[in-house]
Amino acid sequence: MTTDSPTFDSLDTFQPPKFGPSDVVHIGFVLIPQFSFFALACCSEPLRVANRLADRKLFQFTFMSEDGAPVEASNGIPFEVQYPMAECPSEYQTVVVVSGFNPLQGCSDTLYSELRRLSANGVSLGCVDTGAHILAKAGLLQGQKAIVHWEASSGFQESYPSVQVVPERFLIEENQVSAAGGLSSLDMMLNIIRAAHGSKLATAVAEQFTYTHVQSADDAQRMSLRGRLSTTNRRLIQAVQIMEQNLATPLSIKQIASQCETSVRELERLFKNEVGTPPKRYYRRLRLDKARQLLRQTEMTVLDIAISCGFQSAAYFSSAYRQDFGVSPSKDRGYSPG
Repeated sequence: MTTDSPTFDSLDTFQPPKFGPSDVVHIGFVLIPQFSFFALACCSEPLRVANRLADRKLFQFTFMSEDGAPVEASNGIPFEVQYPMAECPSEYQTVVVVSGFNPLQGCSDTLYSELRRLSANGVSLGCVDTGAHILAKAGLLQGQKAIVHWEASSGFQESYPSVQVVPERFLIEENQVSAAGGLSSLDMMLNIIRAAHGSKLATAVAEQFTYTHVQSADDAQRMSLRGRLSTTNRRLIQAVQIMEQNLATPLSIKQIASQCETSVRELERLFKNEVGTPPKRYYRRLRLDKARQLLRQTEMTVLDIAISCGFQSAAYFSSAYRQDFGVSPSKDRGYSPG
């Protein structure tokens, strides 16, 4: 029995980011409190494996924090670092910010100042998961593209409307590297390995992770609706697409059914059989899910969030929110994931 090797799709346009004059690629990772441990592993482990397979040091990576103290990851594990940001060695000309669900919670003015200092010194600053929030807060994304984990994209766009959010999985261009987090971080690092040392090594590293298909930058961050809904029904998929595209100004179920070229009764039957909930209830939950993201990731008022998610009054919004999530919007705003 044979297995296919990993393939790289449409990656010939990517160029290596700025690594400095050394033959060894130096990459530093700045860890933010409650950072995604998985995203960090997807960034750093491919570099370690590349060194092992090449039997020489091709990549040198290090971990940093604002003050050099250990940083607690989102899974509660304290992670040791080698340097405070102020002492980052000059060889590290690419520095990647790694964060998690609530990126700004553990950041201080000192951290933003250090990021601005690194940028002023010519360091290429990248980010994974929600790290774009931190770079934007530091004023380092003006006129640039930003990649954010899909769950945090709405909150980011509301907070930084002048920054262009792109839906790609990762970005490697103009000395900028960034990824949406999770496995997209692995895809990004495999492409960095490929850019620096060729497809053969990148493929070998991917195979060490039993990774049979390296996704390209423009592959979707999320599963397709067909996959998420576990259905092939064209009308149901279309109905949910319409709902997702009209959260701020909700359509009636009759309008959605009309656009899907079906009846309200048939649409209700489809949702009951395929999803297990009426379309109106499903639609409301989509709007509430977006509201929850905005509550936890922005400083918008509860009323502004209610209106942006299609609720005409804060009272009705709060009632619906409490019914679905068992907590009021104001209390959920202080949520801290365990």
